[in-house]
Amino acid sequence: MNILEVSNVKKRLGKREIIKGISFNVKEGEIFGFLGPNGAGKTTTIRMLVGLIAPNEGSIKIVGHDLKKDREKALSCLGAVVENPELYGYLTGRENLMQIARIRKVPKKRVDEVISLIGLEGRINDKFKKYSLGMKQRLGLGAALLDNPKLLILDEPTNGLDPSGILDFRNIVKKAAKEDGMSVFVSSHILSEVQQLCDTVAFINNGEIQSIENLCDSNIETKTDTMIVITTENNDAIDIIKNLEFVNNISEDIGALTVNLNPNSTPQLVEALVQNNIGVVEVYKKHVGLEQRYMELVEGGIR
Repeated sequence: MNILEVSNVKKRLGKREIIKGISFNVKEGEIFGFLGPNGAGKTTTIRMLVGLIAPNEGSIKIVGHDLKKDREKALSCLGAVVENPELYGYLTGRENLMQIARIRKVPKKRVDEVISLIGLEGRINDKFKKYSLGMKQRLGLGAALLDNPKLLILDEPTNGLDPSGILDFRNIVKKAAKEDGMSVFVSSHILSEVQQLCDTVAFINNGEIQSIENLCDSNIETKTDTMIVITTENNDAIDIIKNLEFVNNISEDIGALTVNLNPNSTPQLVEALVQNNIGVVEVYKKHVGLEQRYMELVEGGIR
């Protein structure tokens, strides 16, 4: 089931066309990444999705409700964290959530659930103005999750967060998607964050979607596999690996071997090493495909 349907949406500012006929769908429980450089049209698209501005052409449907024709029902299925959360600084985190809960007729039990989900139990009774940026982001996410929206929209959600905060934020979003079936639309320009969080990614540049690809599909990883191999005898391993017909290239860097080989050839690689009495300490795939696709589609070529 498609929770979000965007069909041939265009947006003009004056005579300038900012969004040039984009179309995509977000399925139930899917984390959908919207990836592109600054100025590509990501924020304009999000402003249309949350109803802040209207498209000049095309349609946006949320859970089947047309945002233009049935605005109230469409937005009732939506939660969003756009830019920095704007909540009341003189209220505590809990008081802020309770205010929103009263307006949306959300029971107190759900407020307590959300506080636990976002991990703010220890600071929820502090004033919002005393929160760090990461804590404010968490509380903003909690506010968006209060009434269990079918669609959650996040605009550059990890901006300003430290590594620990990014990891916590990612886990909260994944849990909401996988356990509650919530659809998540994430706009970002950070490649690593999109790759680790999203199921699907749309590449946008100059107001146009260049490609939509499934990150679970190995095809995005290019036509070869790149493996990191650590052995007990790297020098001997190099001599063996470079003569294997399914290996395209091999290099060594700080005790690890980077092996570029034909798809699905890793078992044969490991078997060849073991047969030659080379101890295999670790083998894992180097995920570089999203970076390469980004450069191909958005930057015009691999650097």
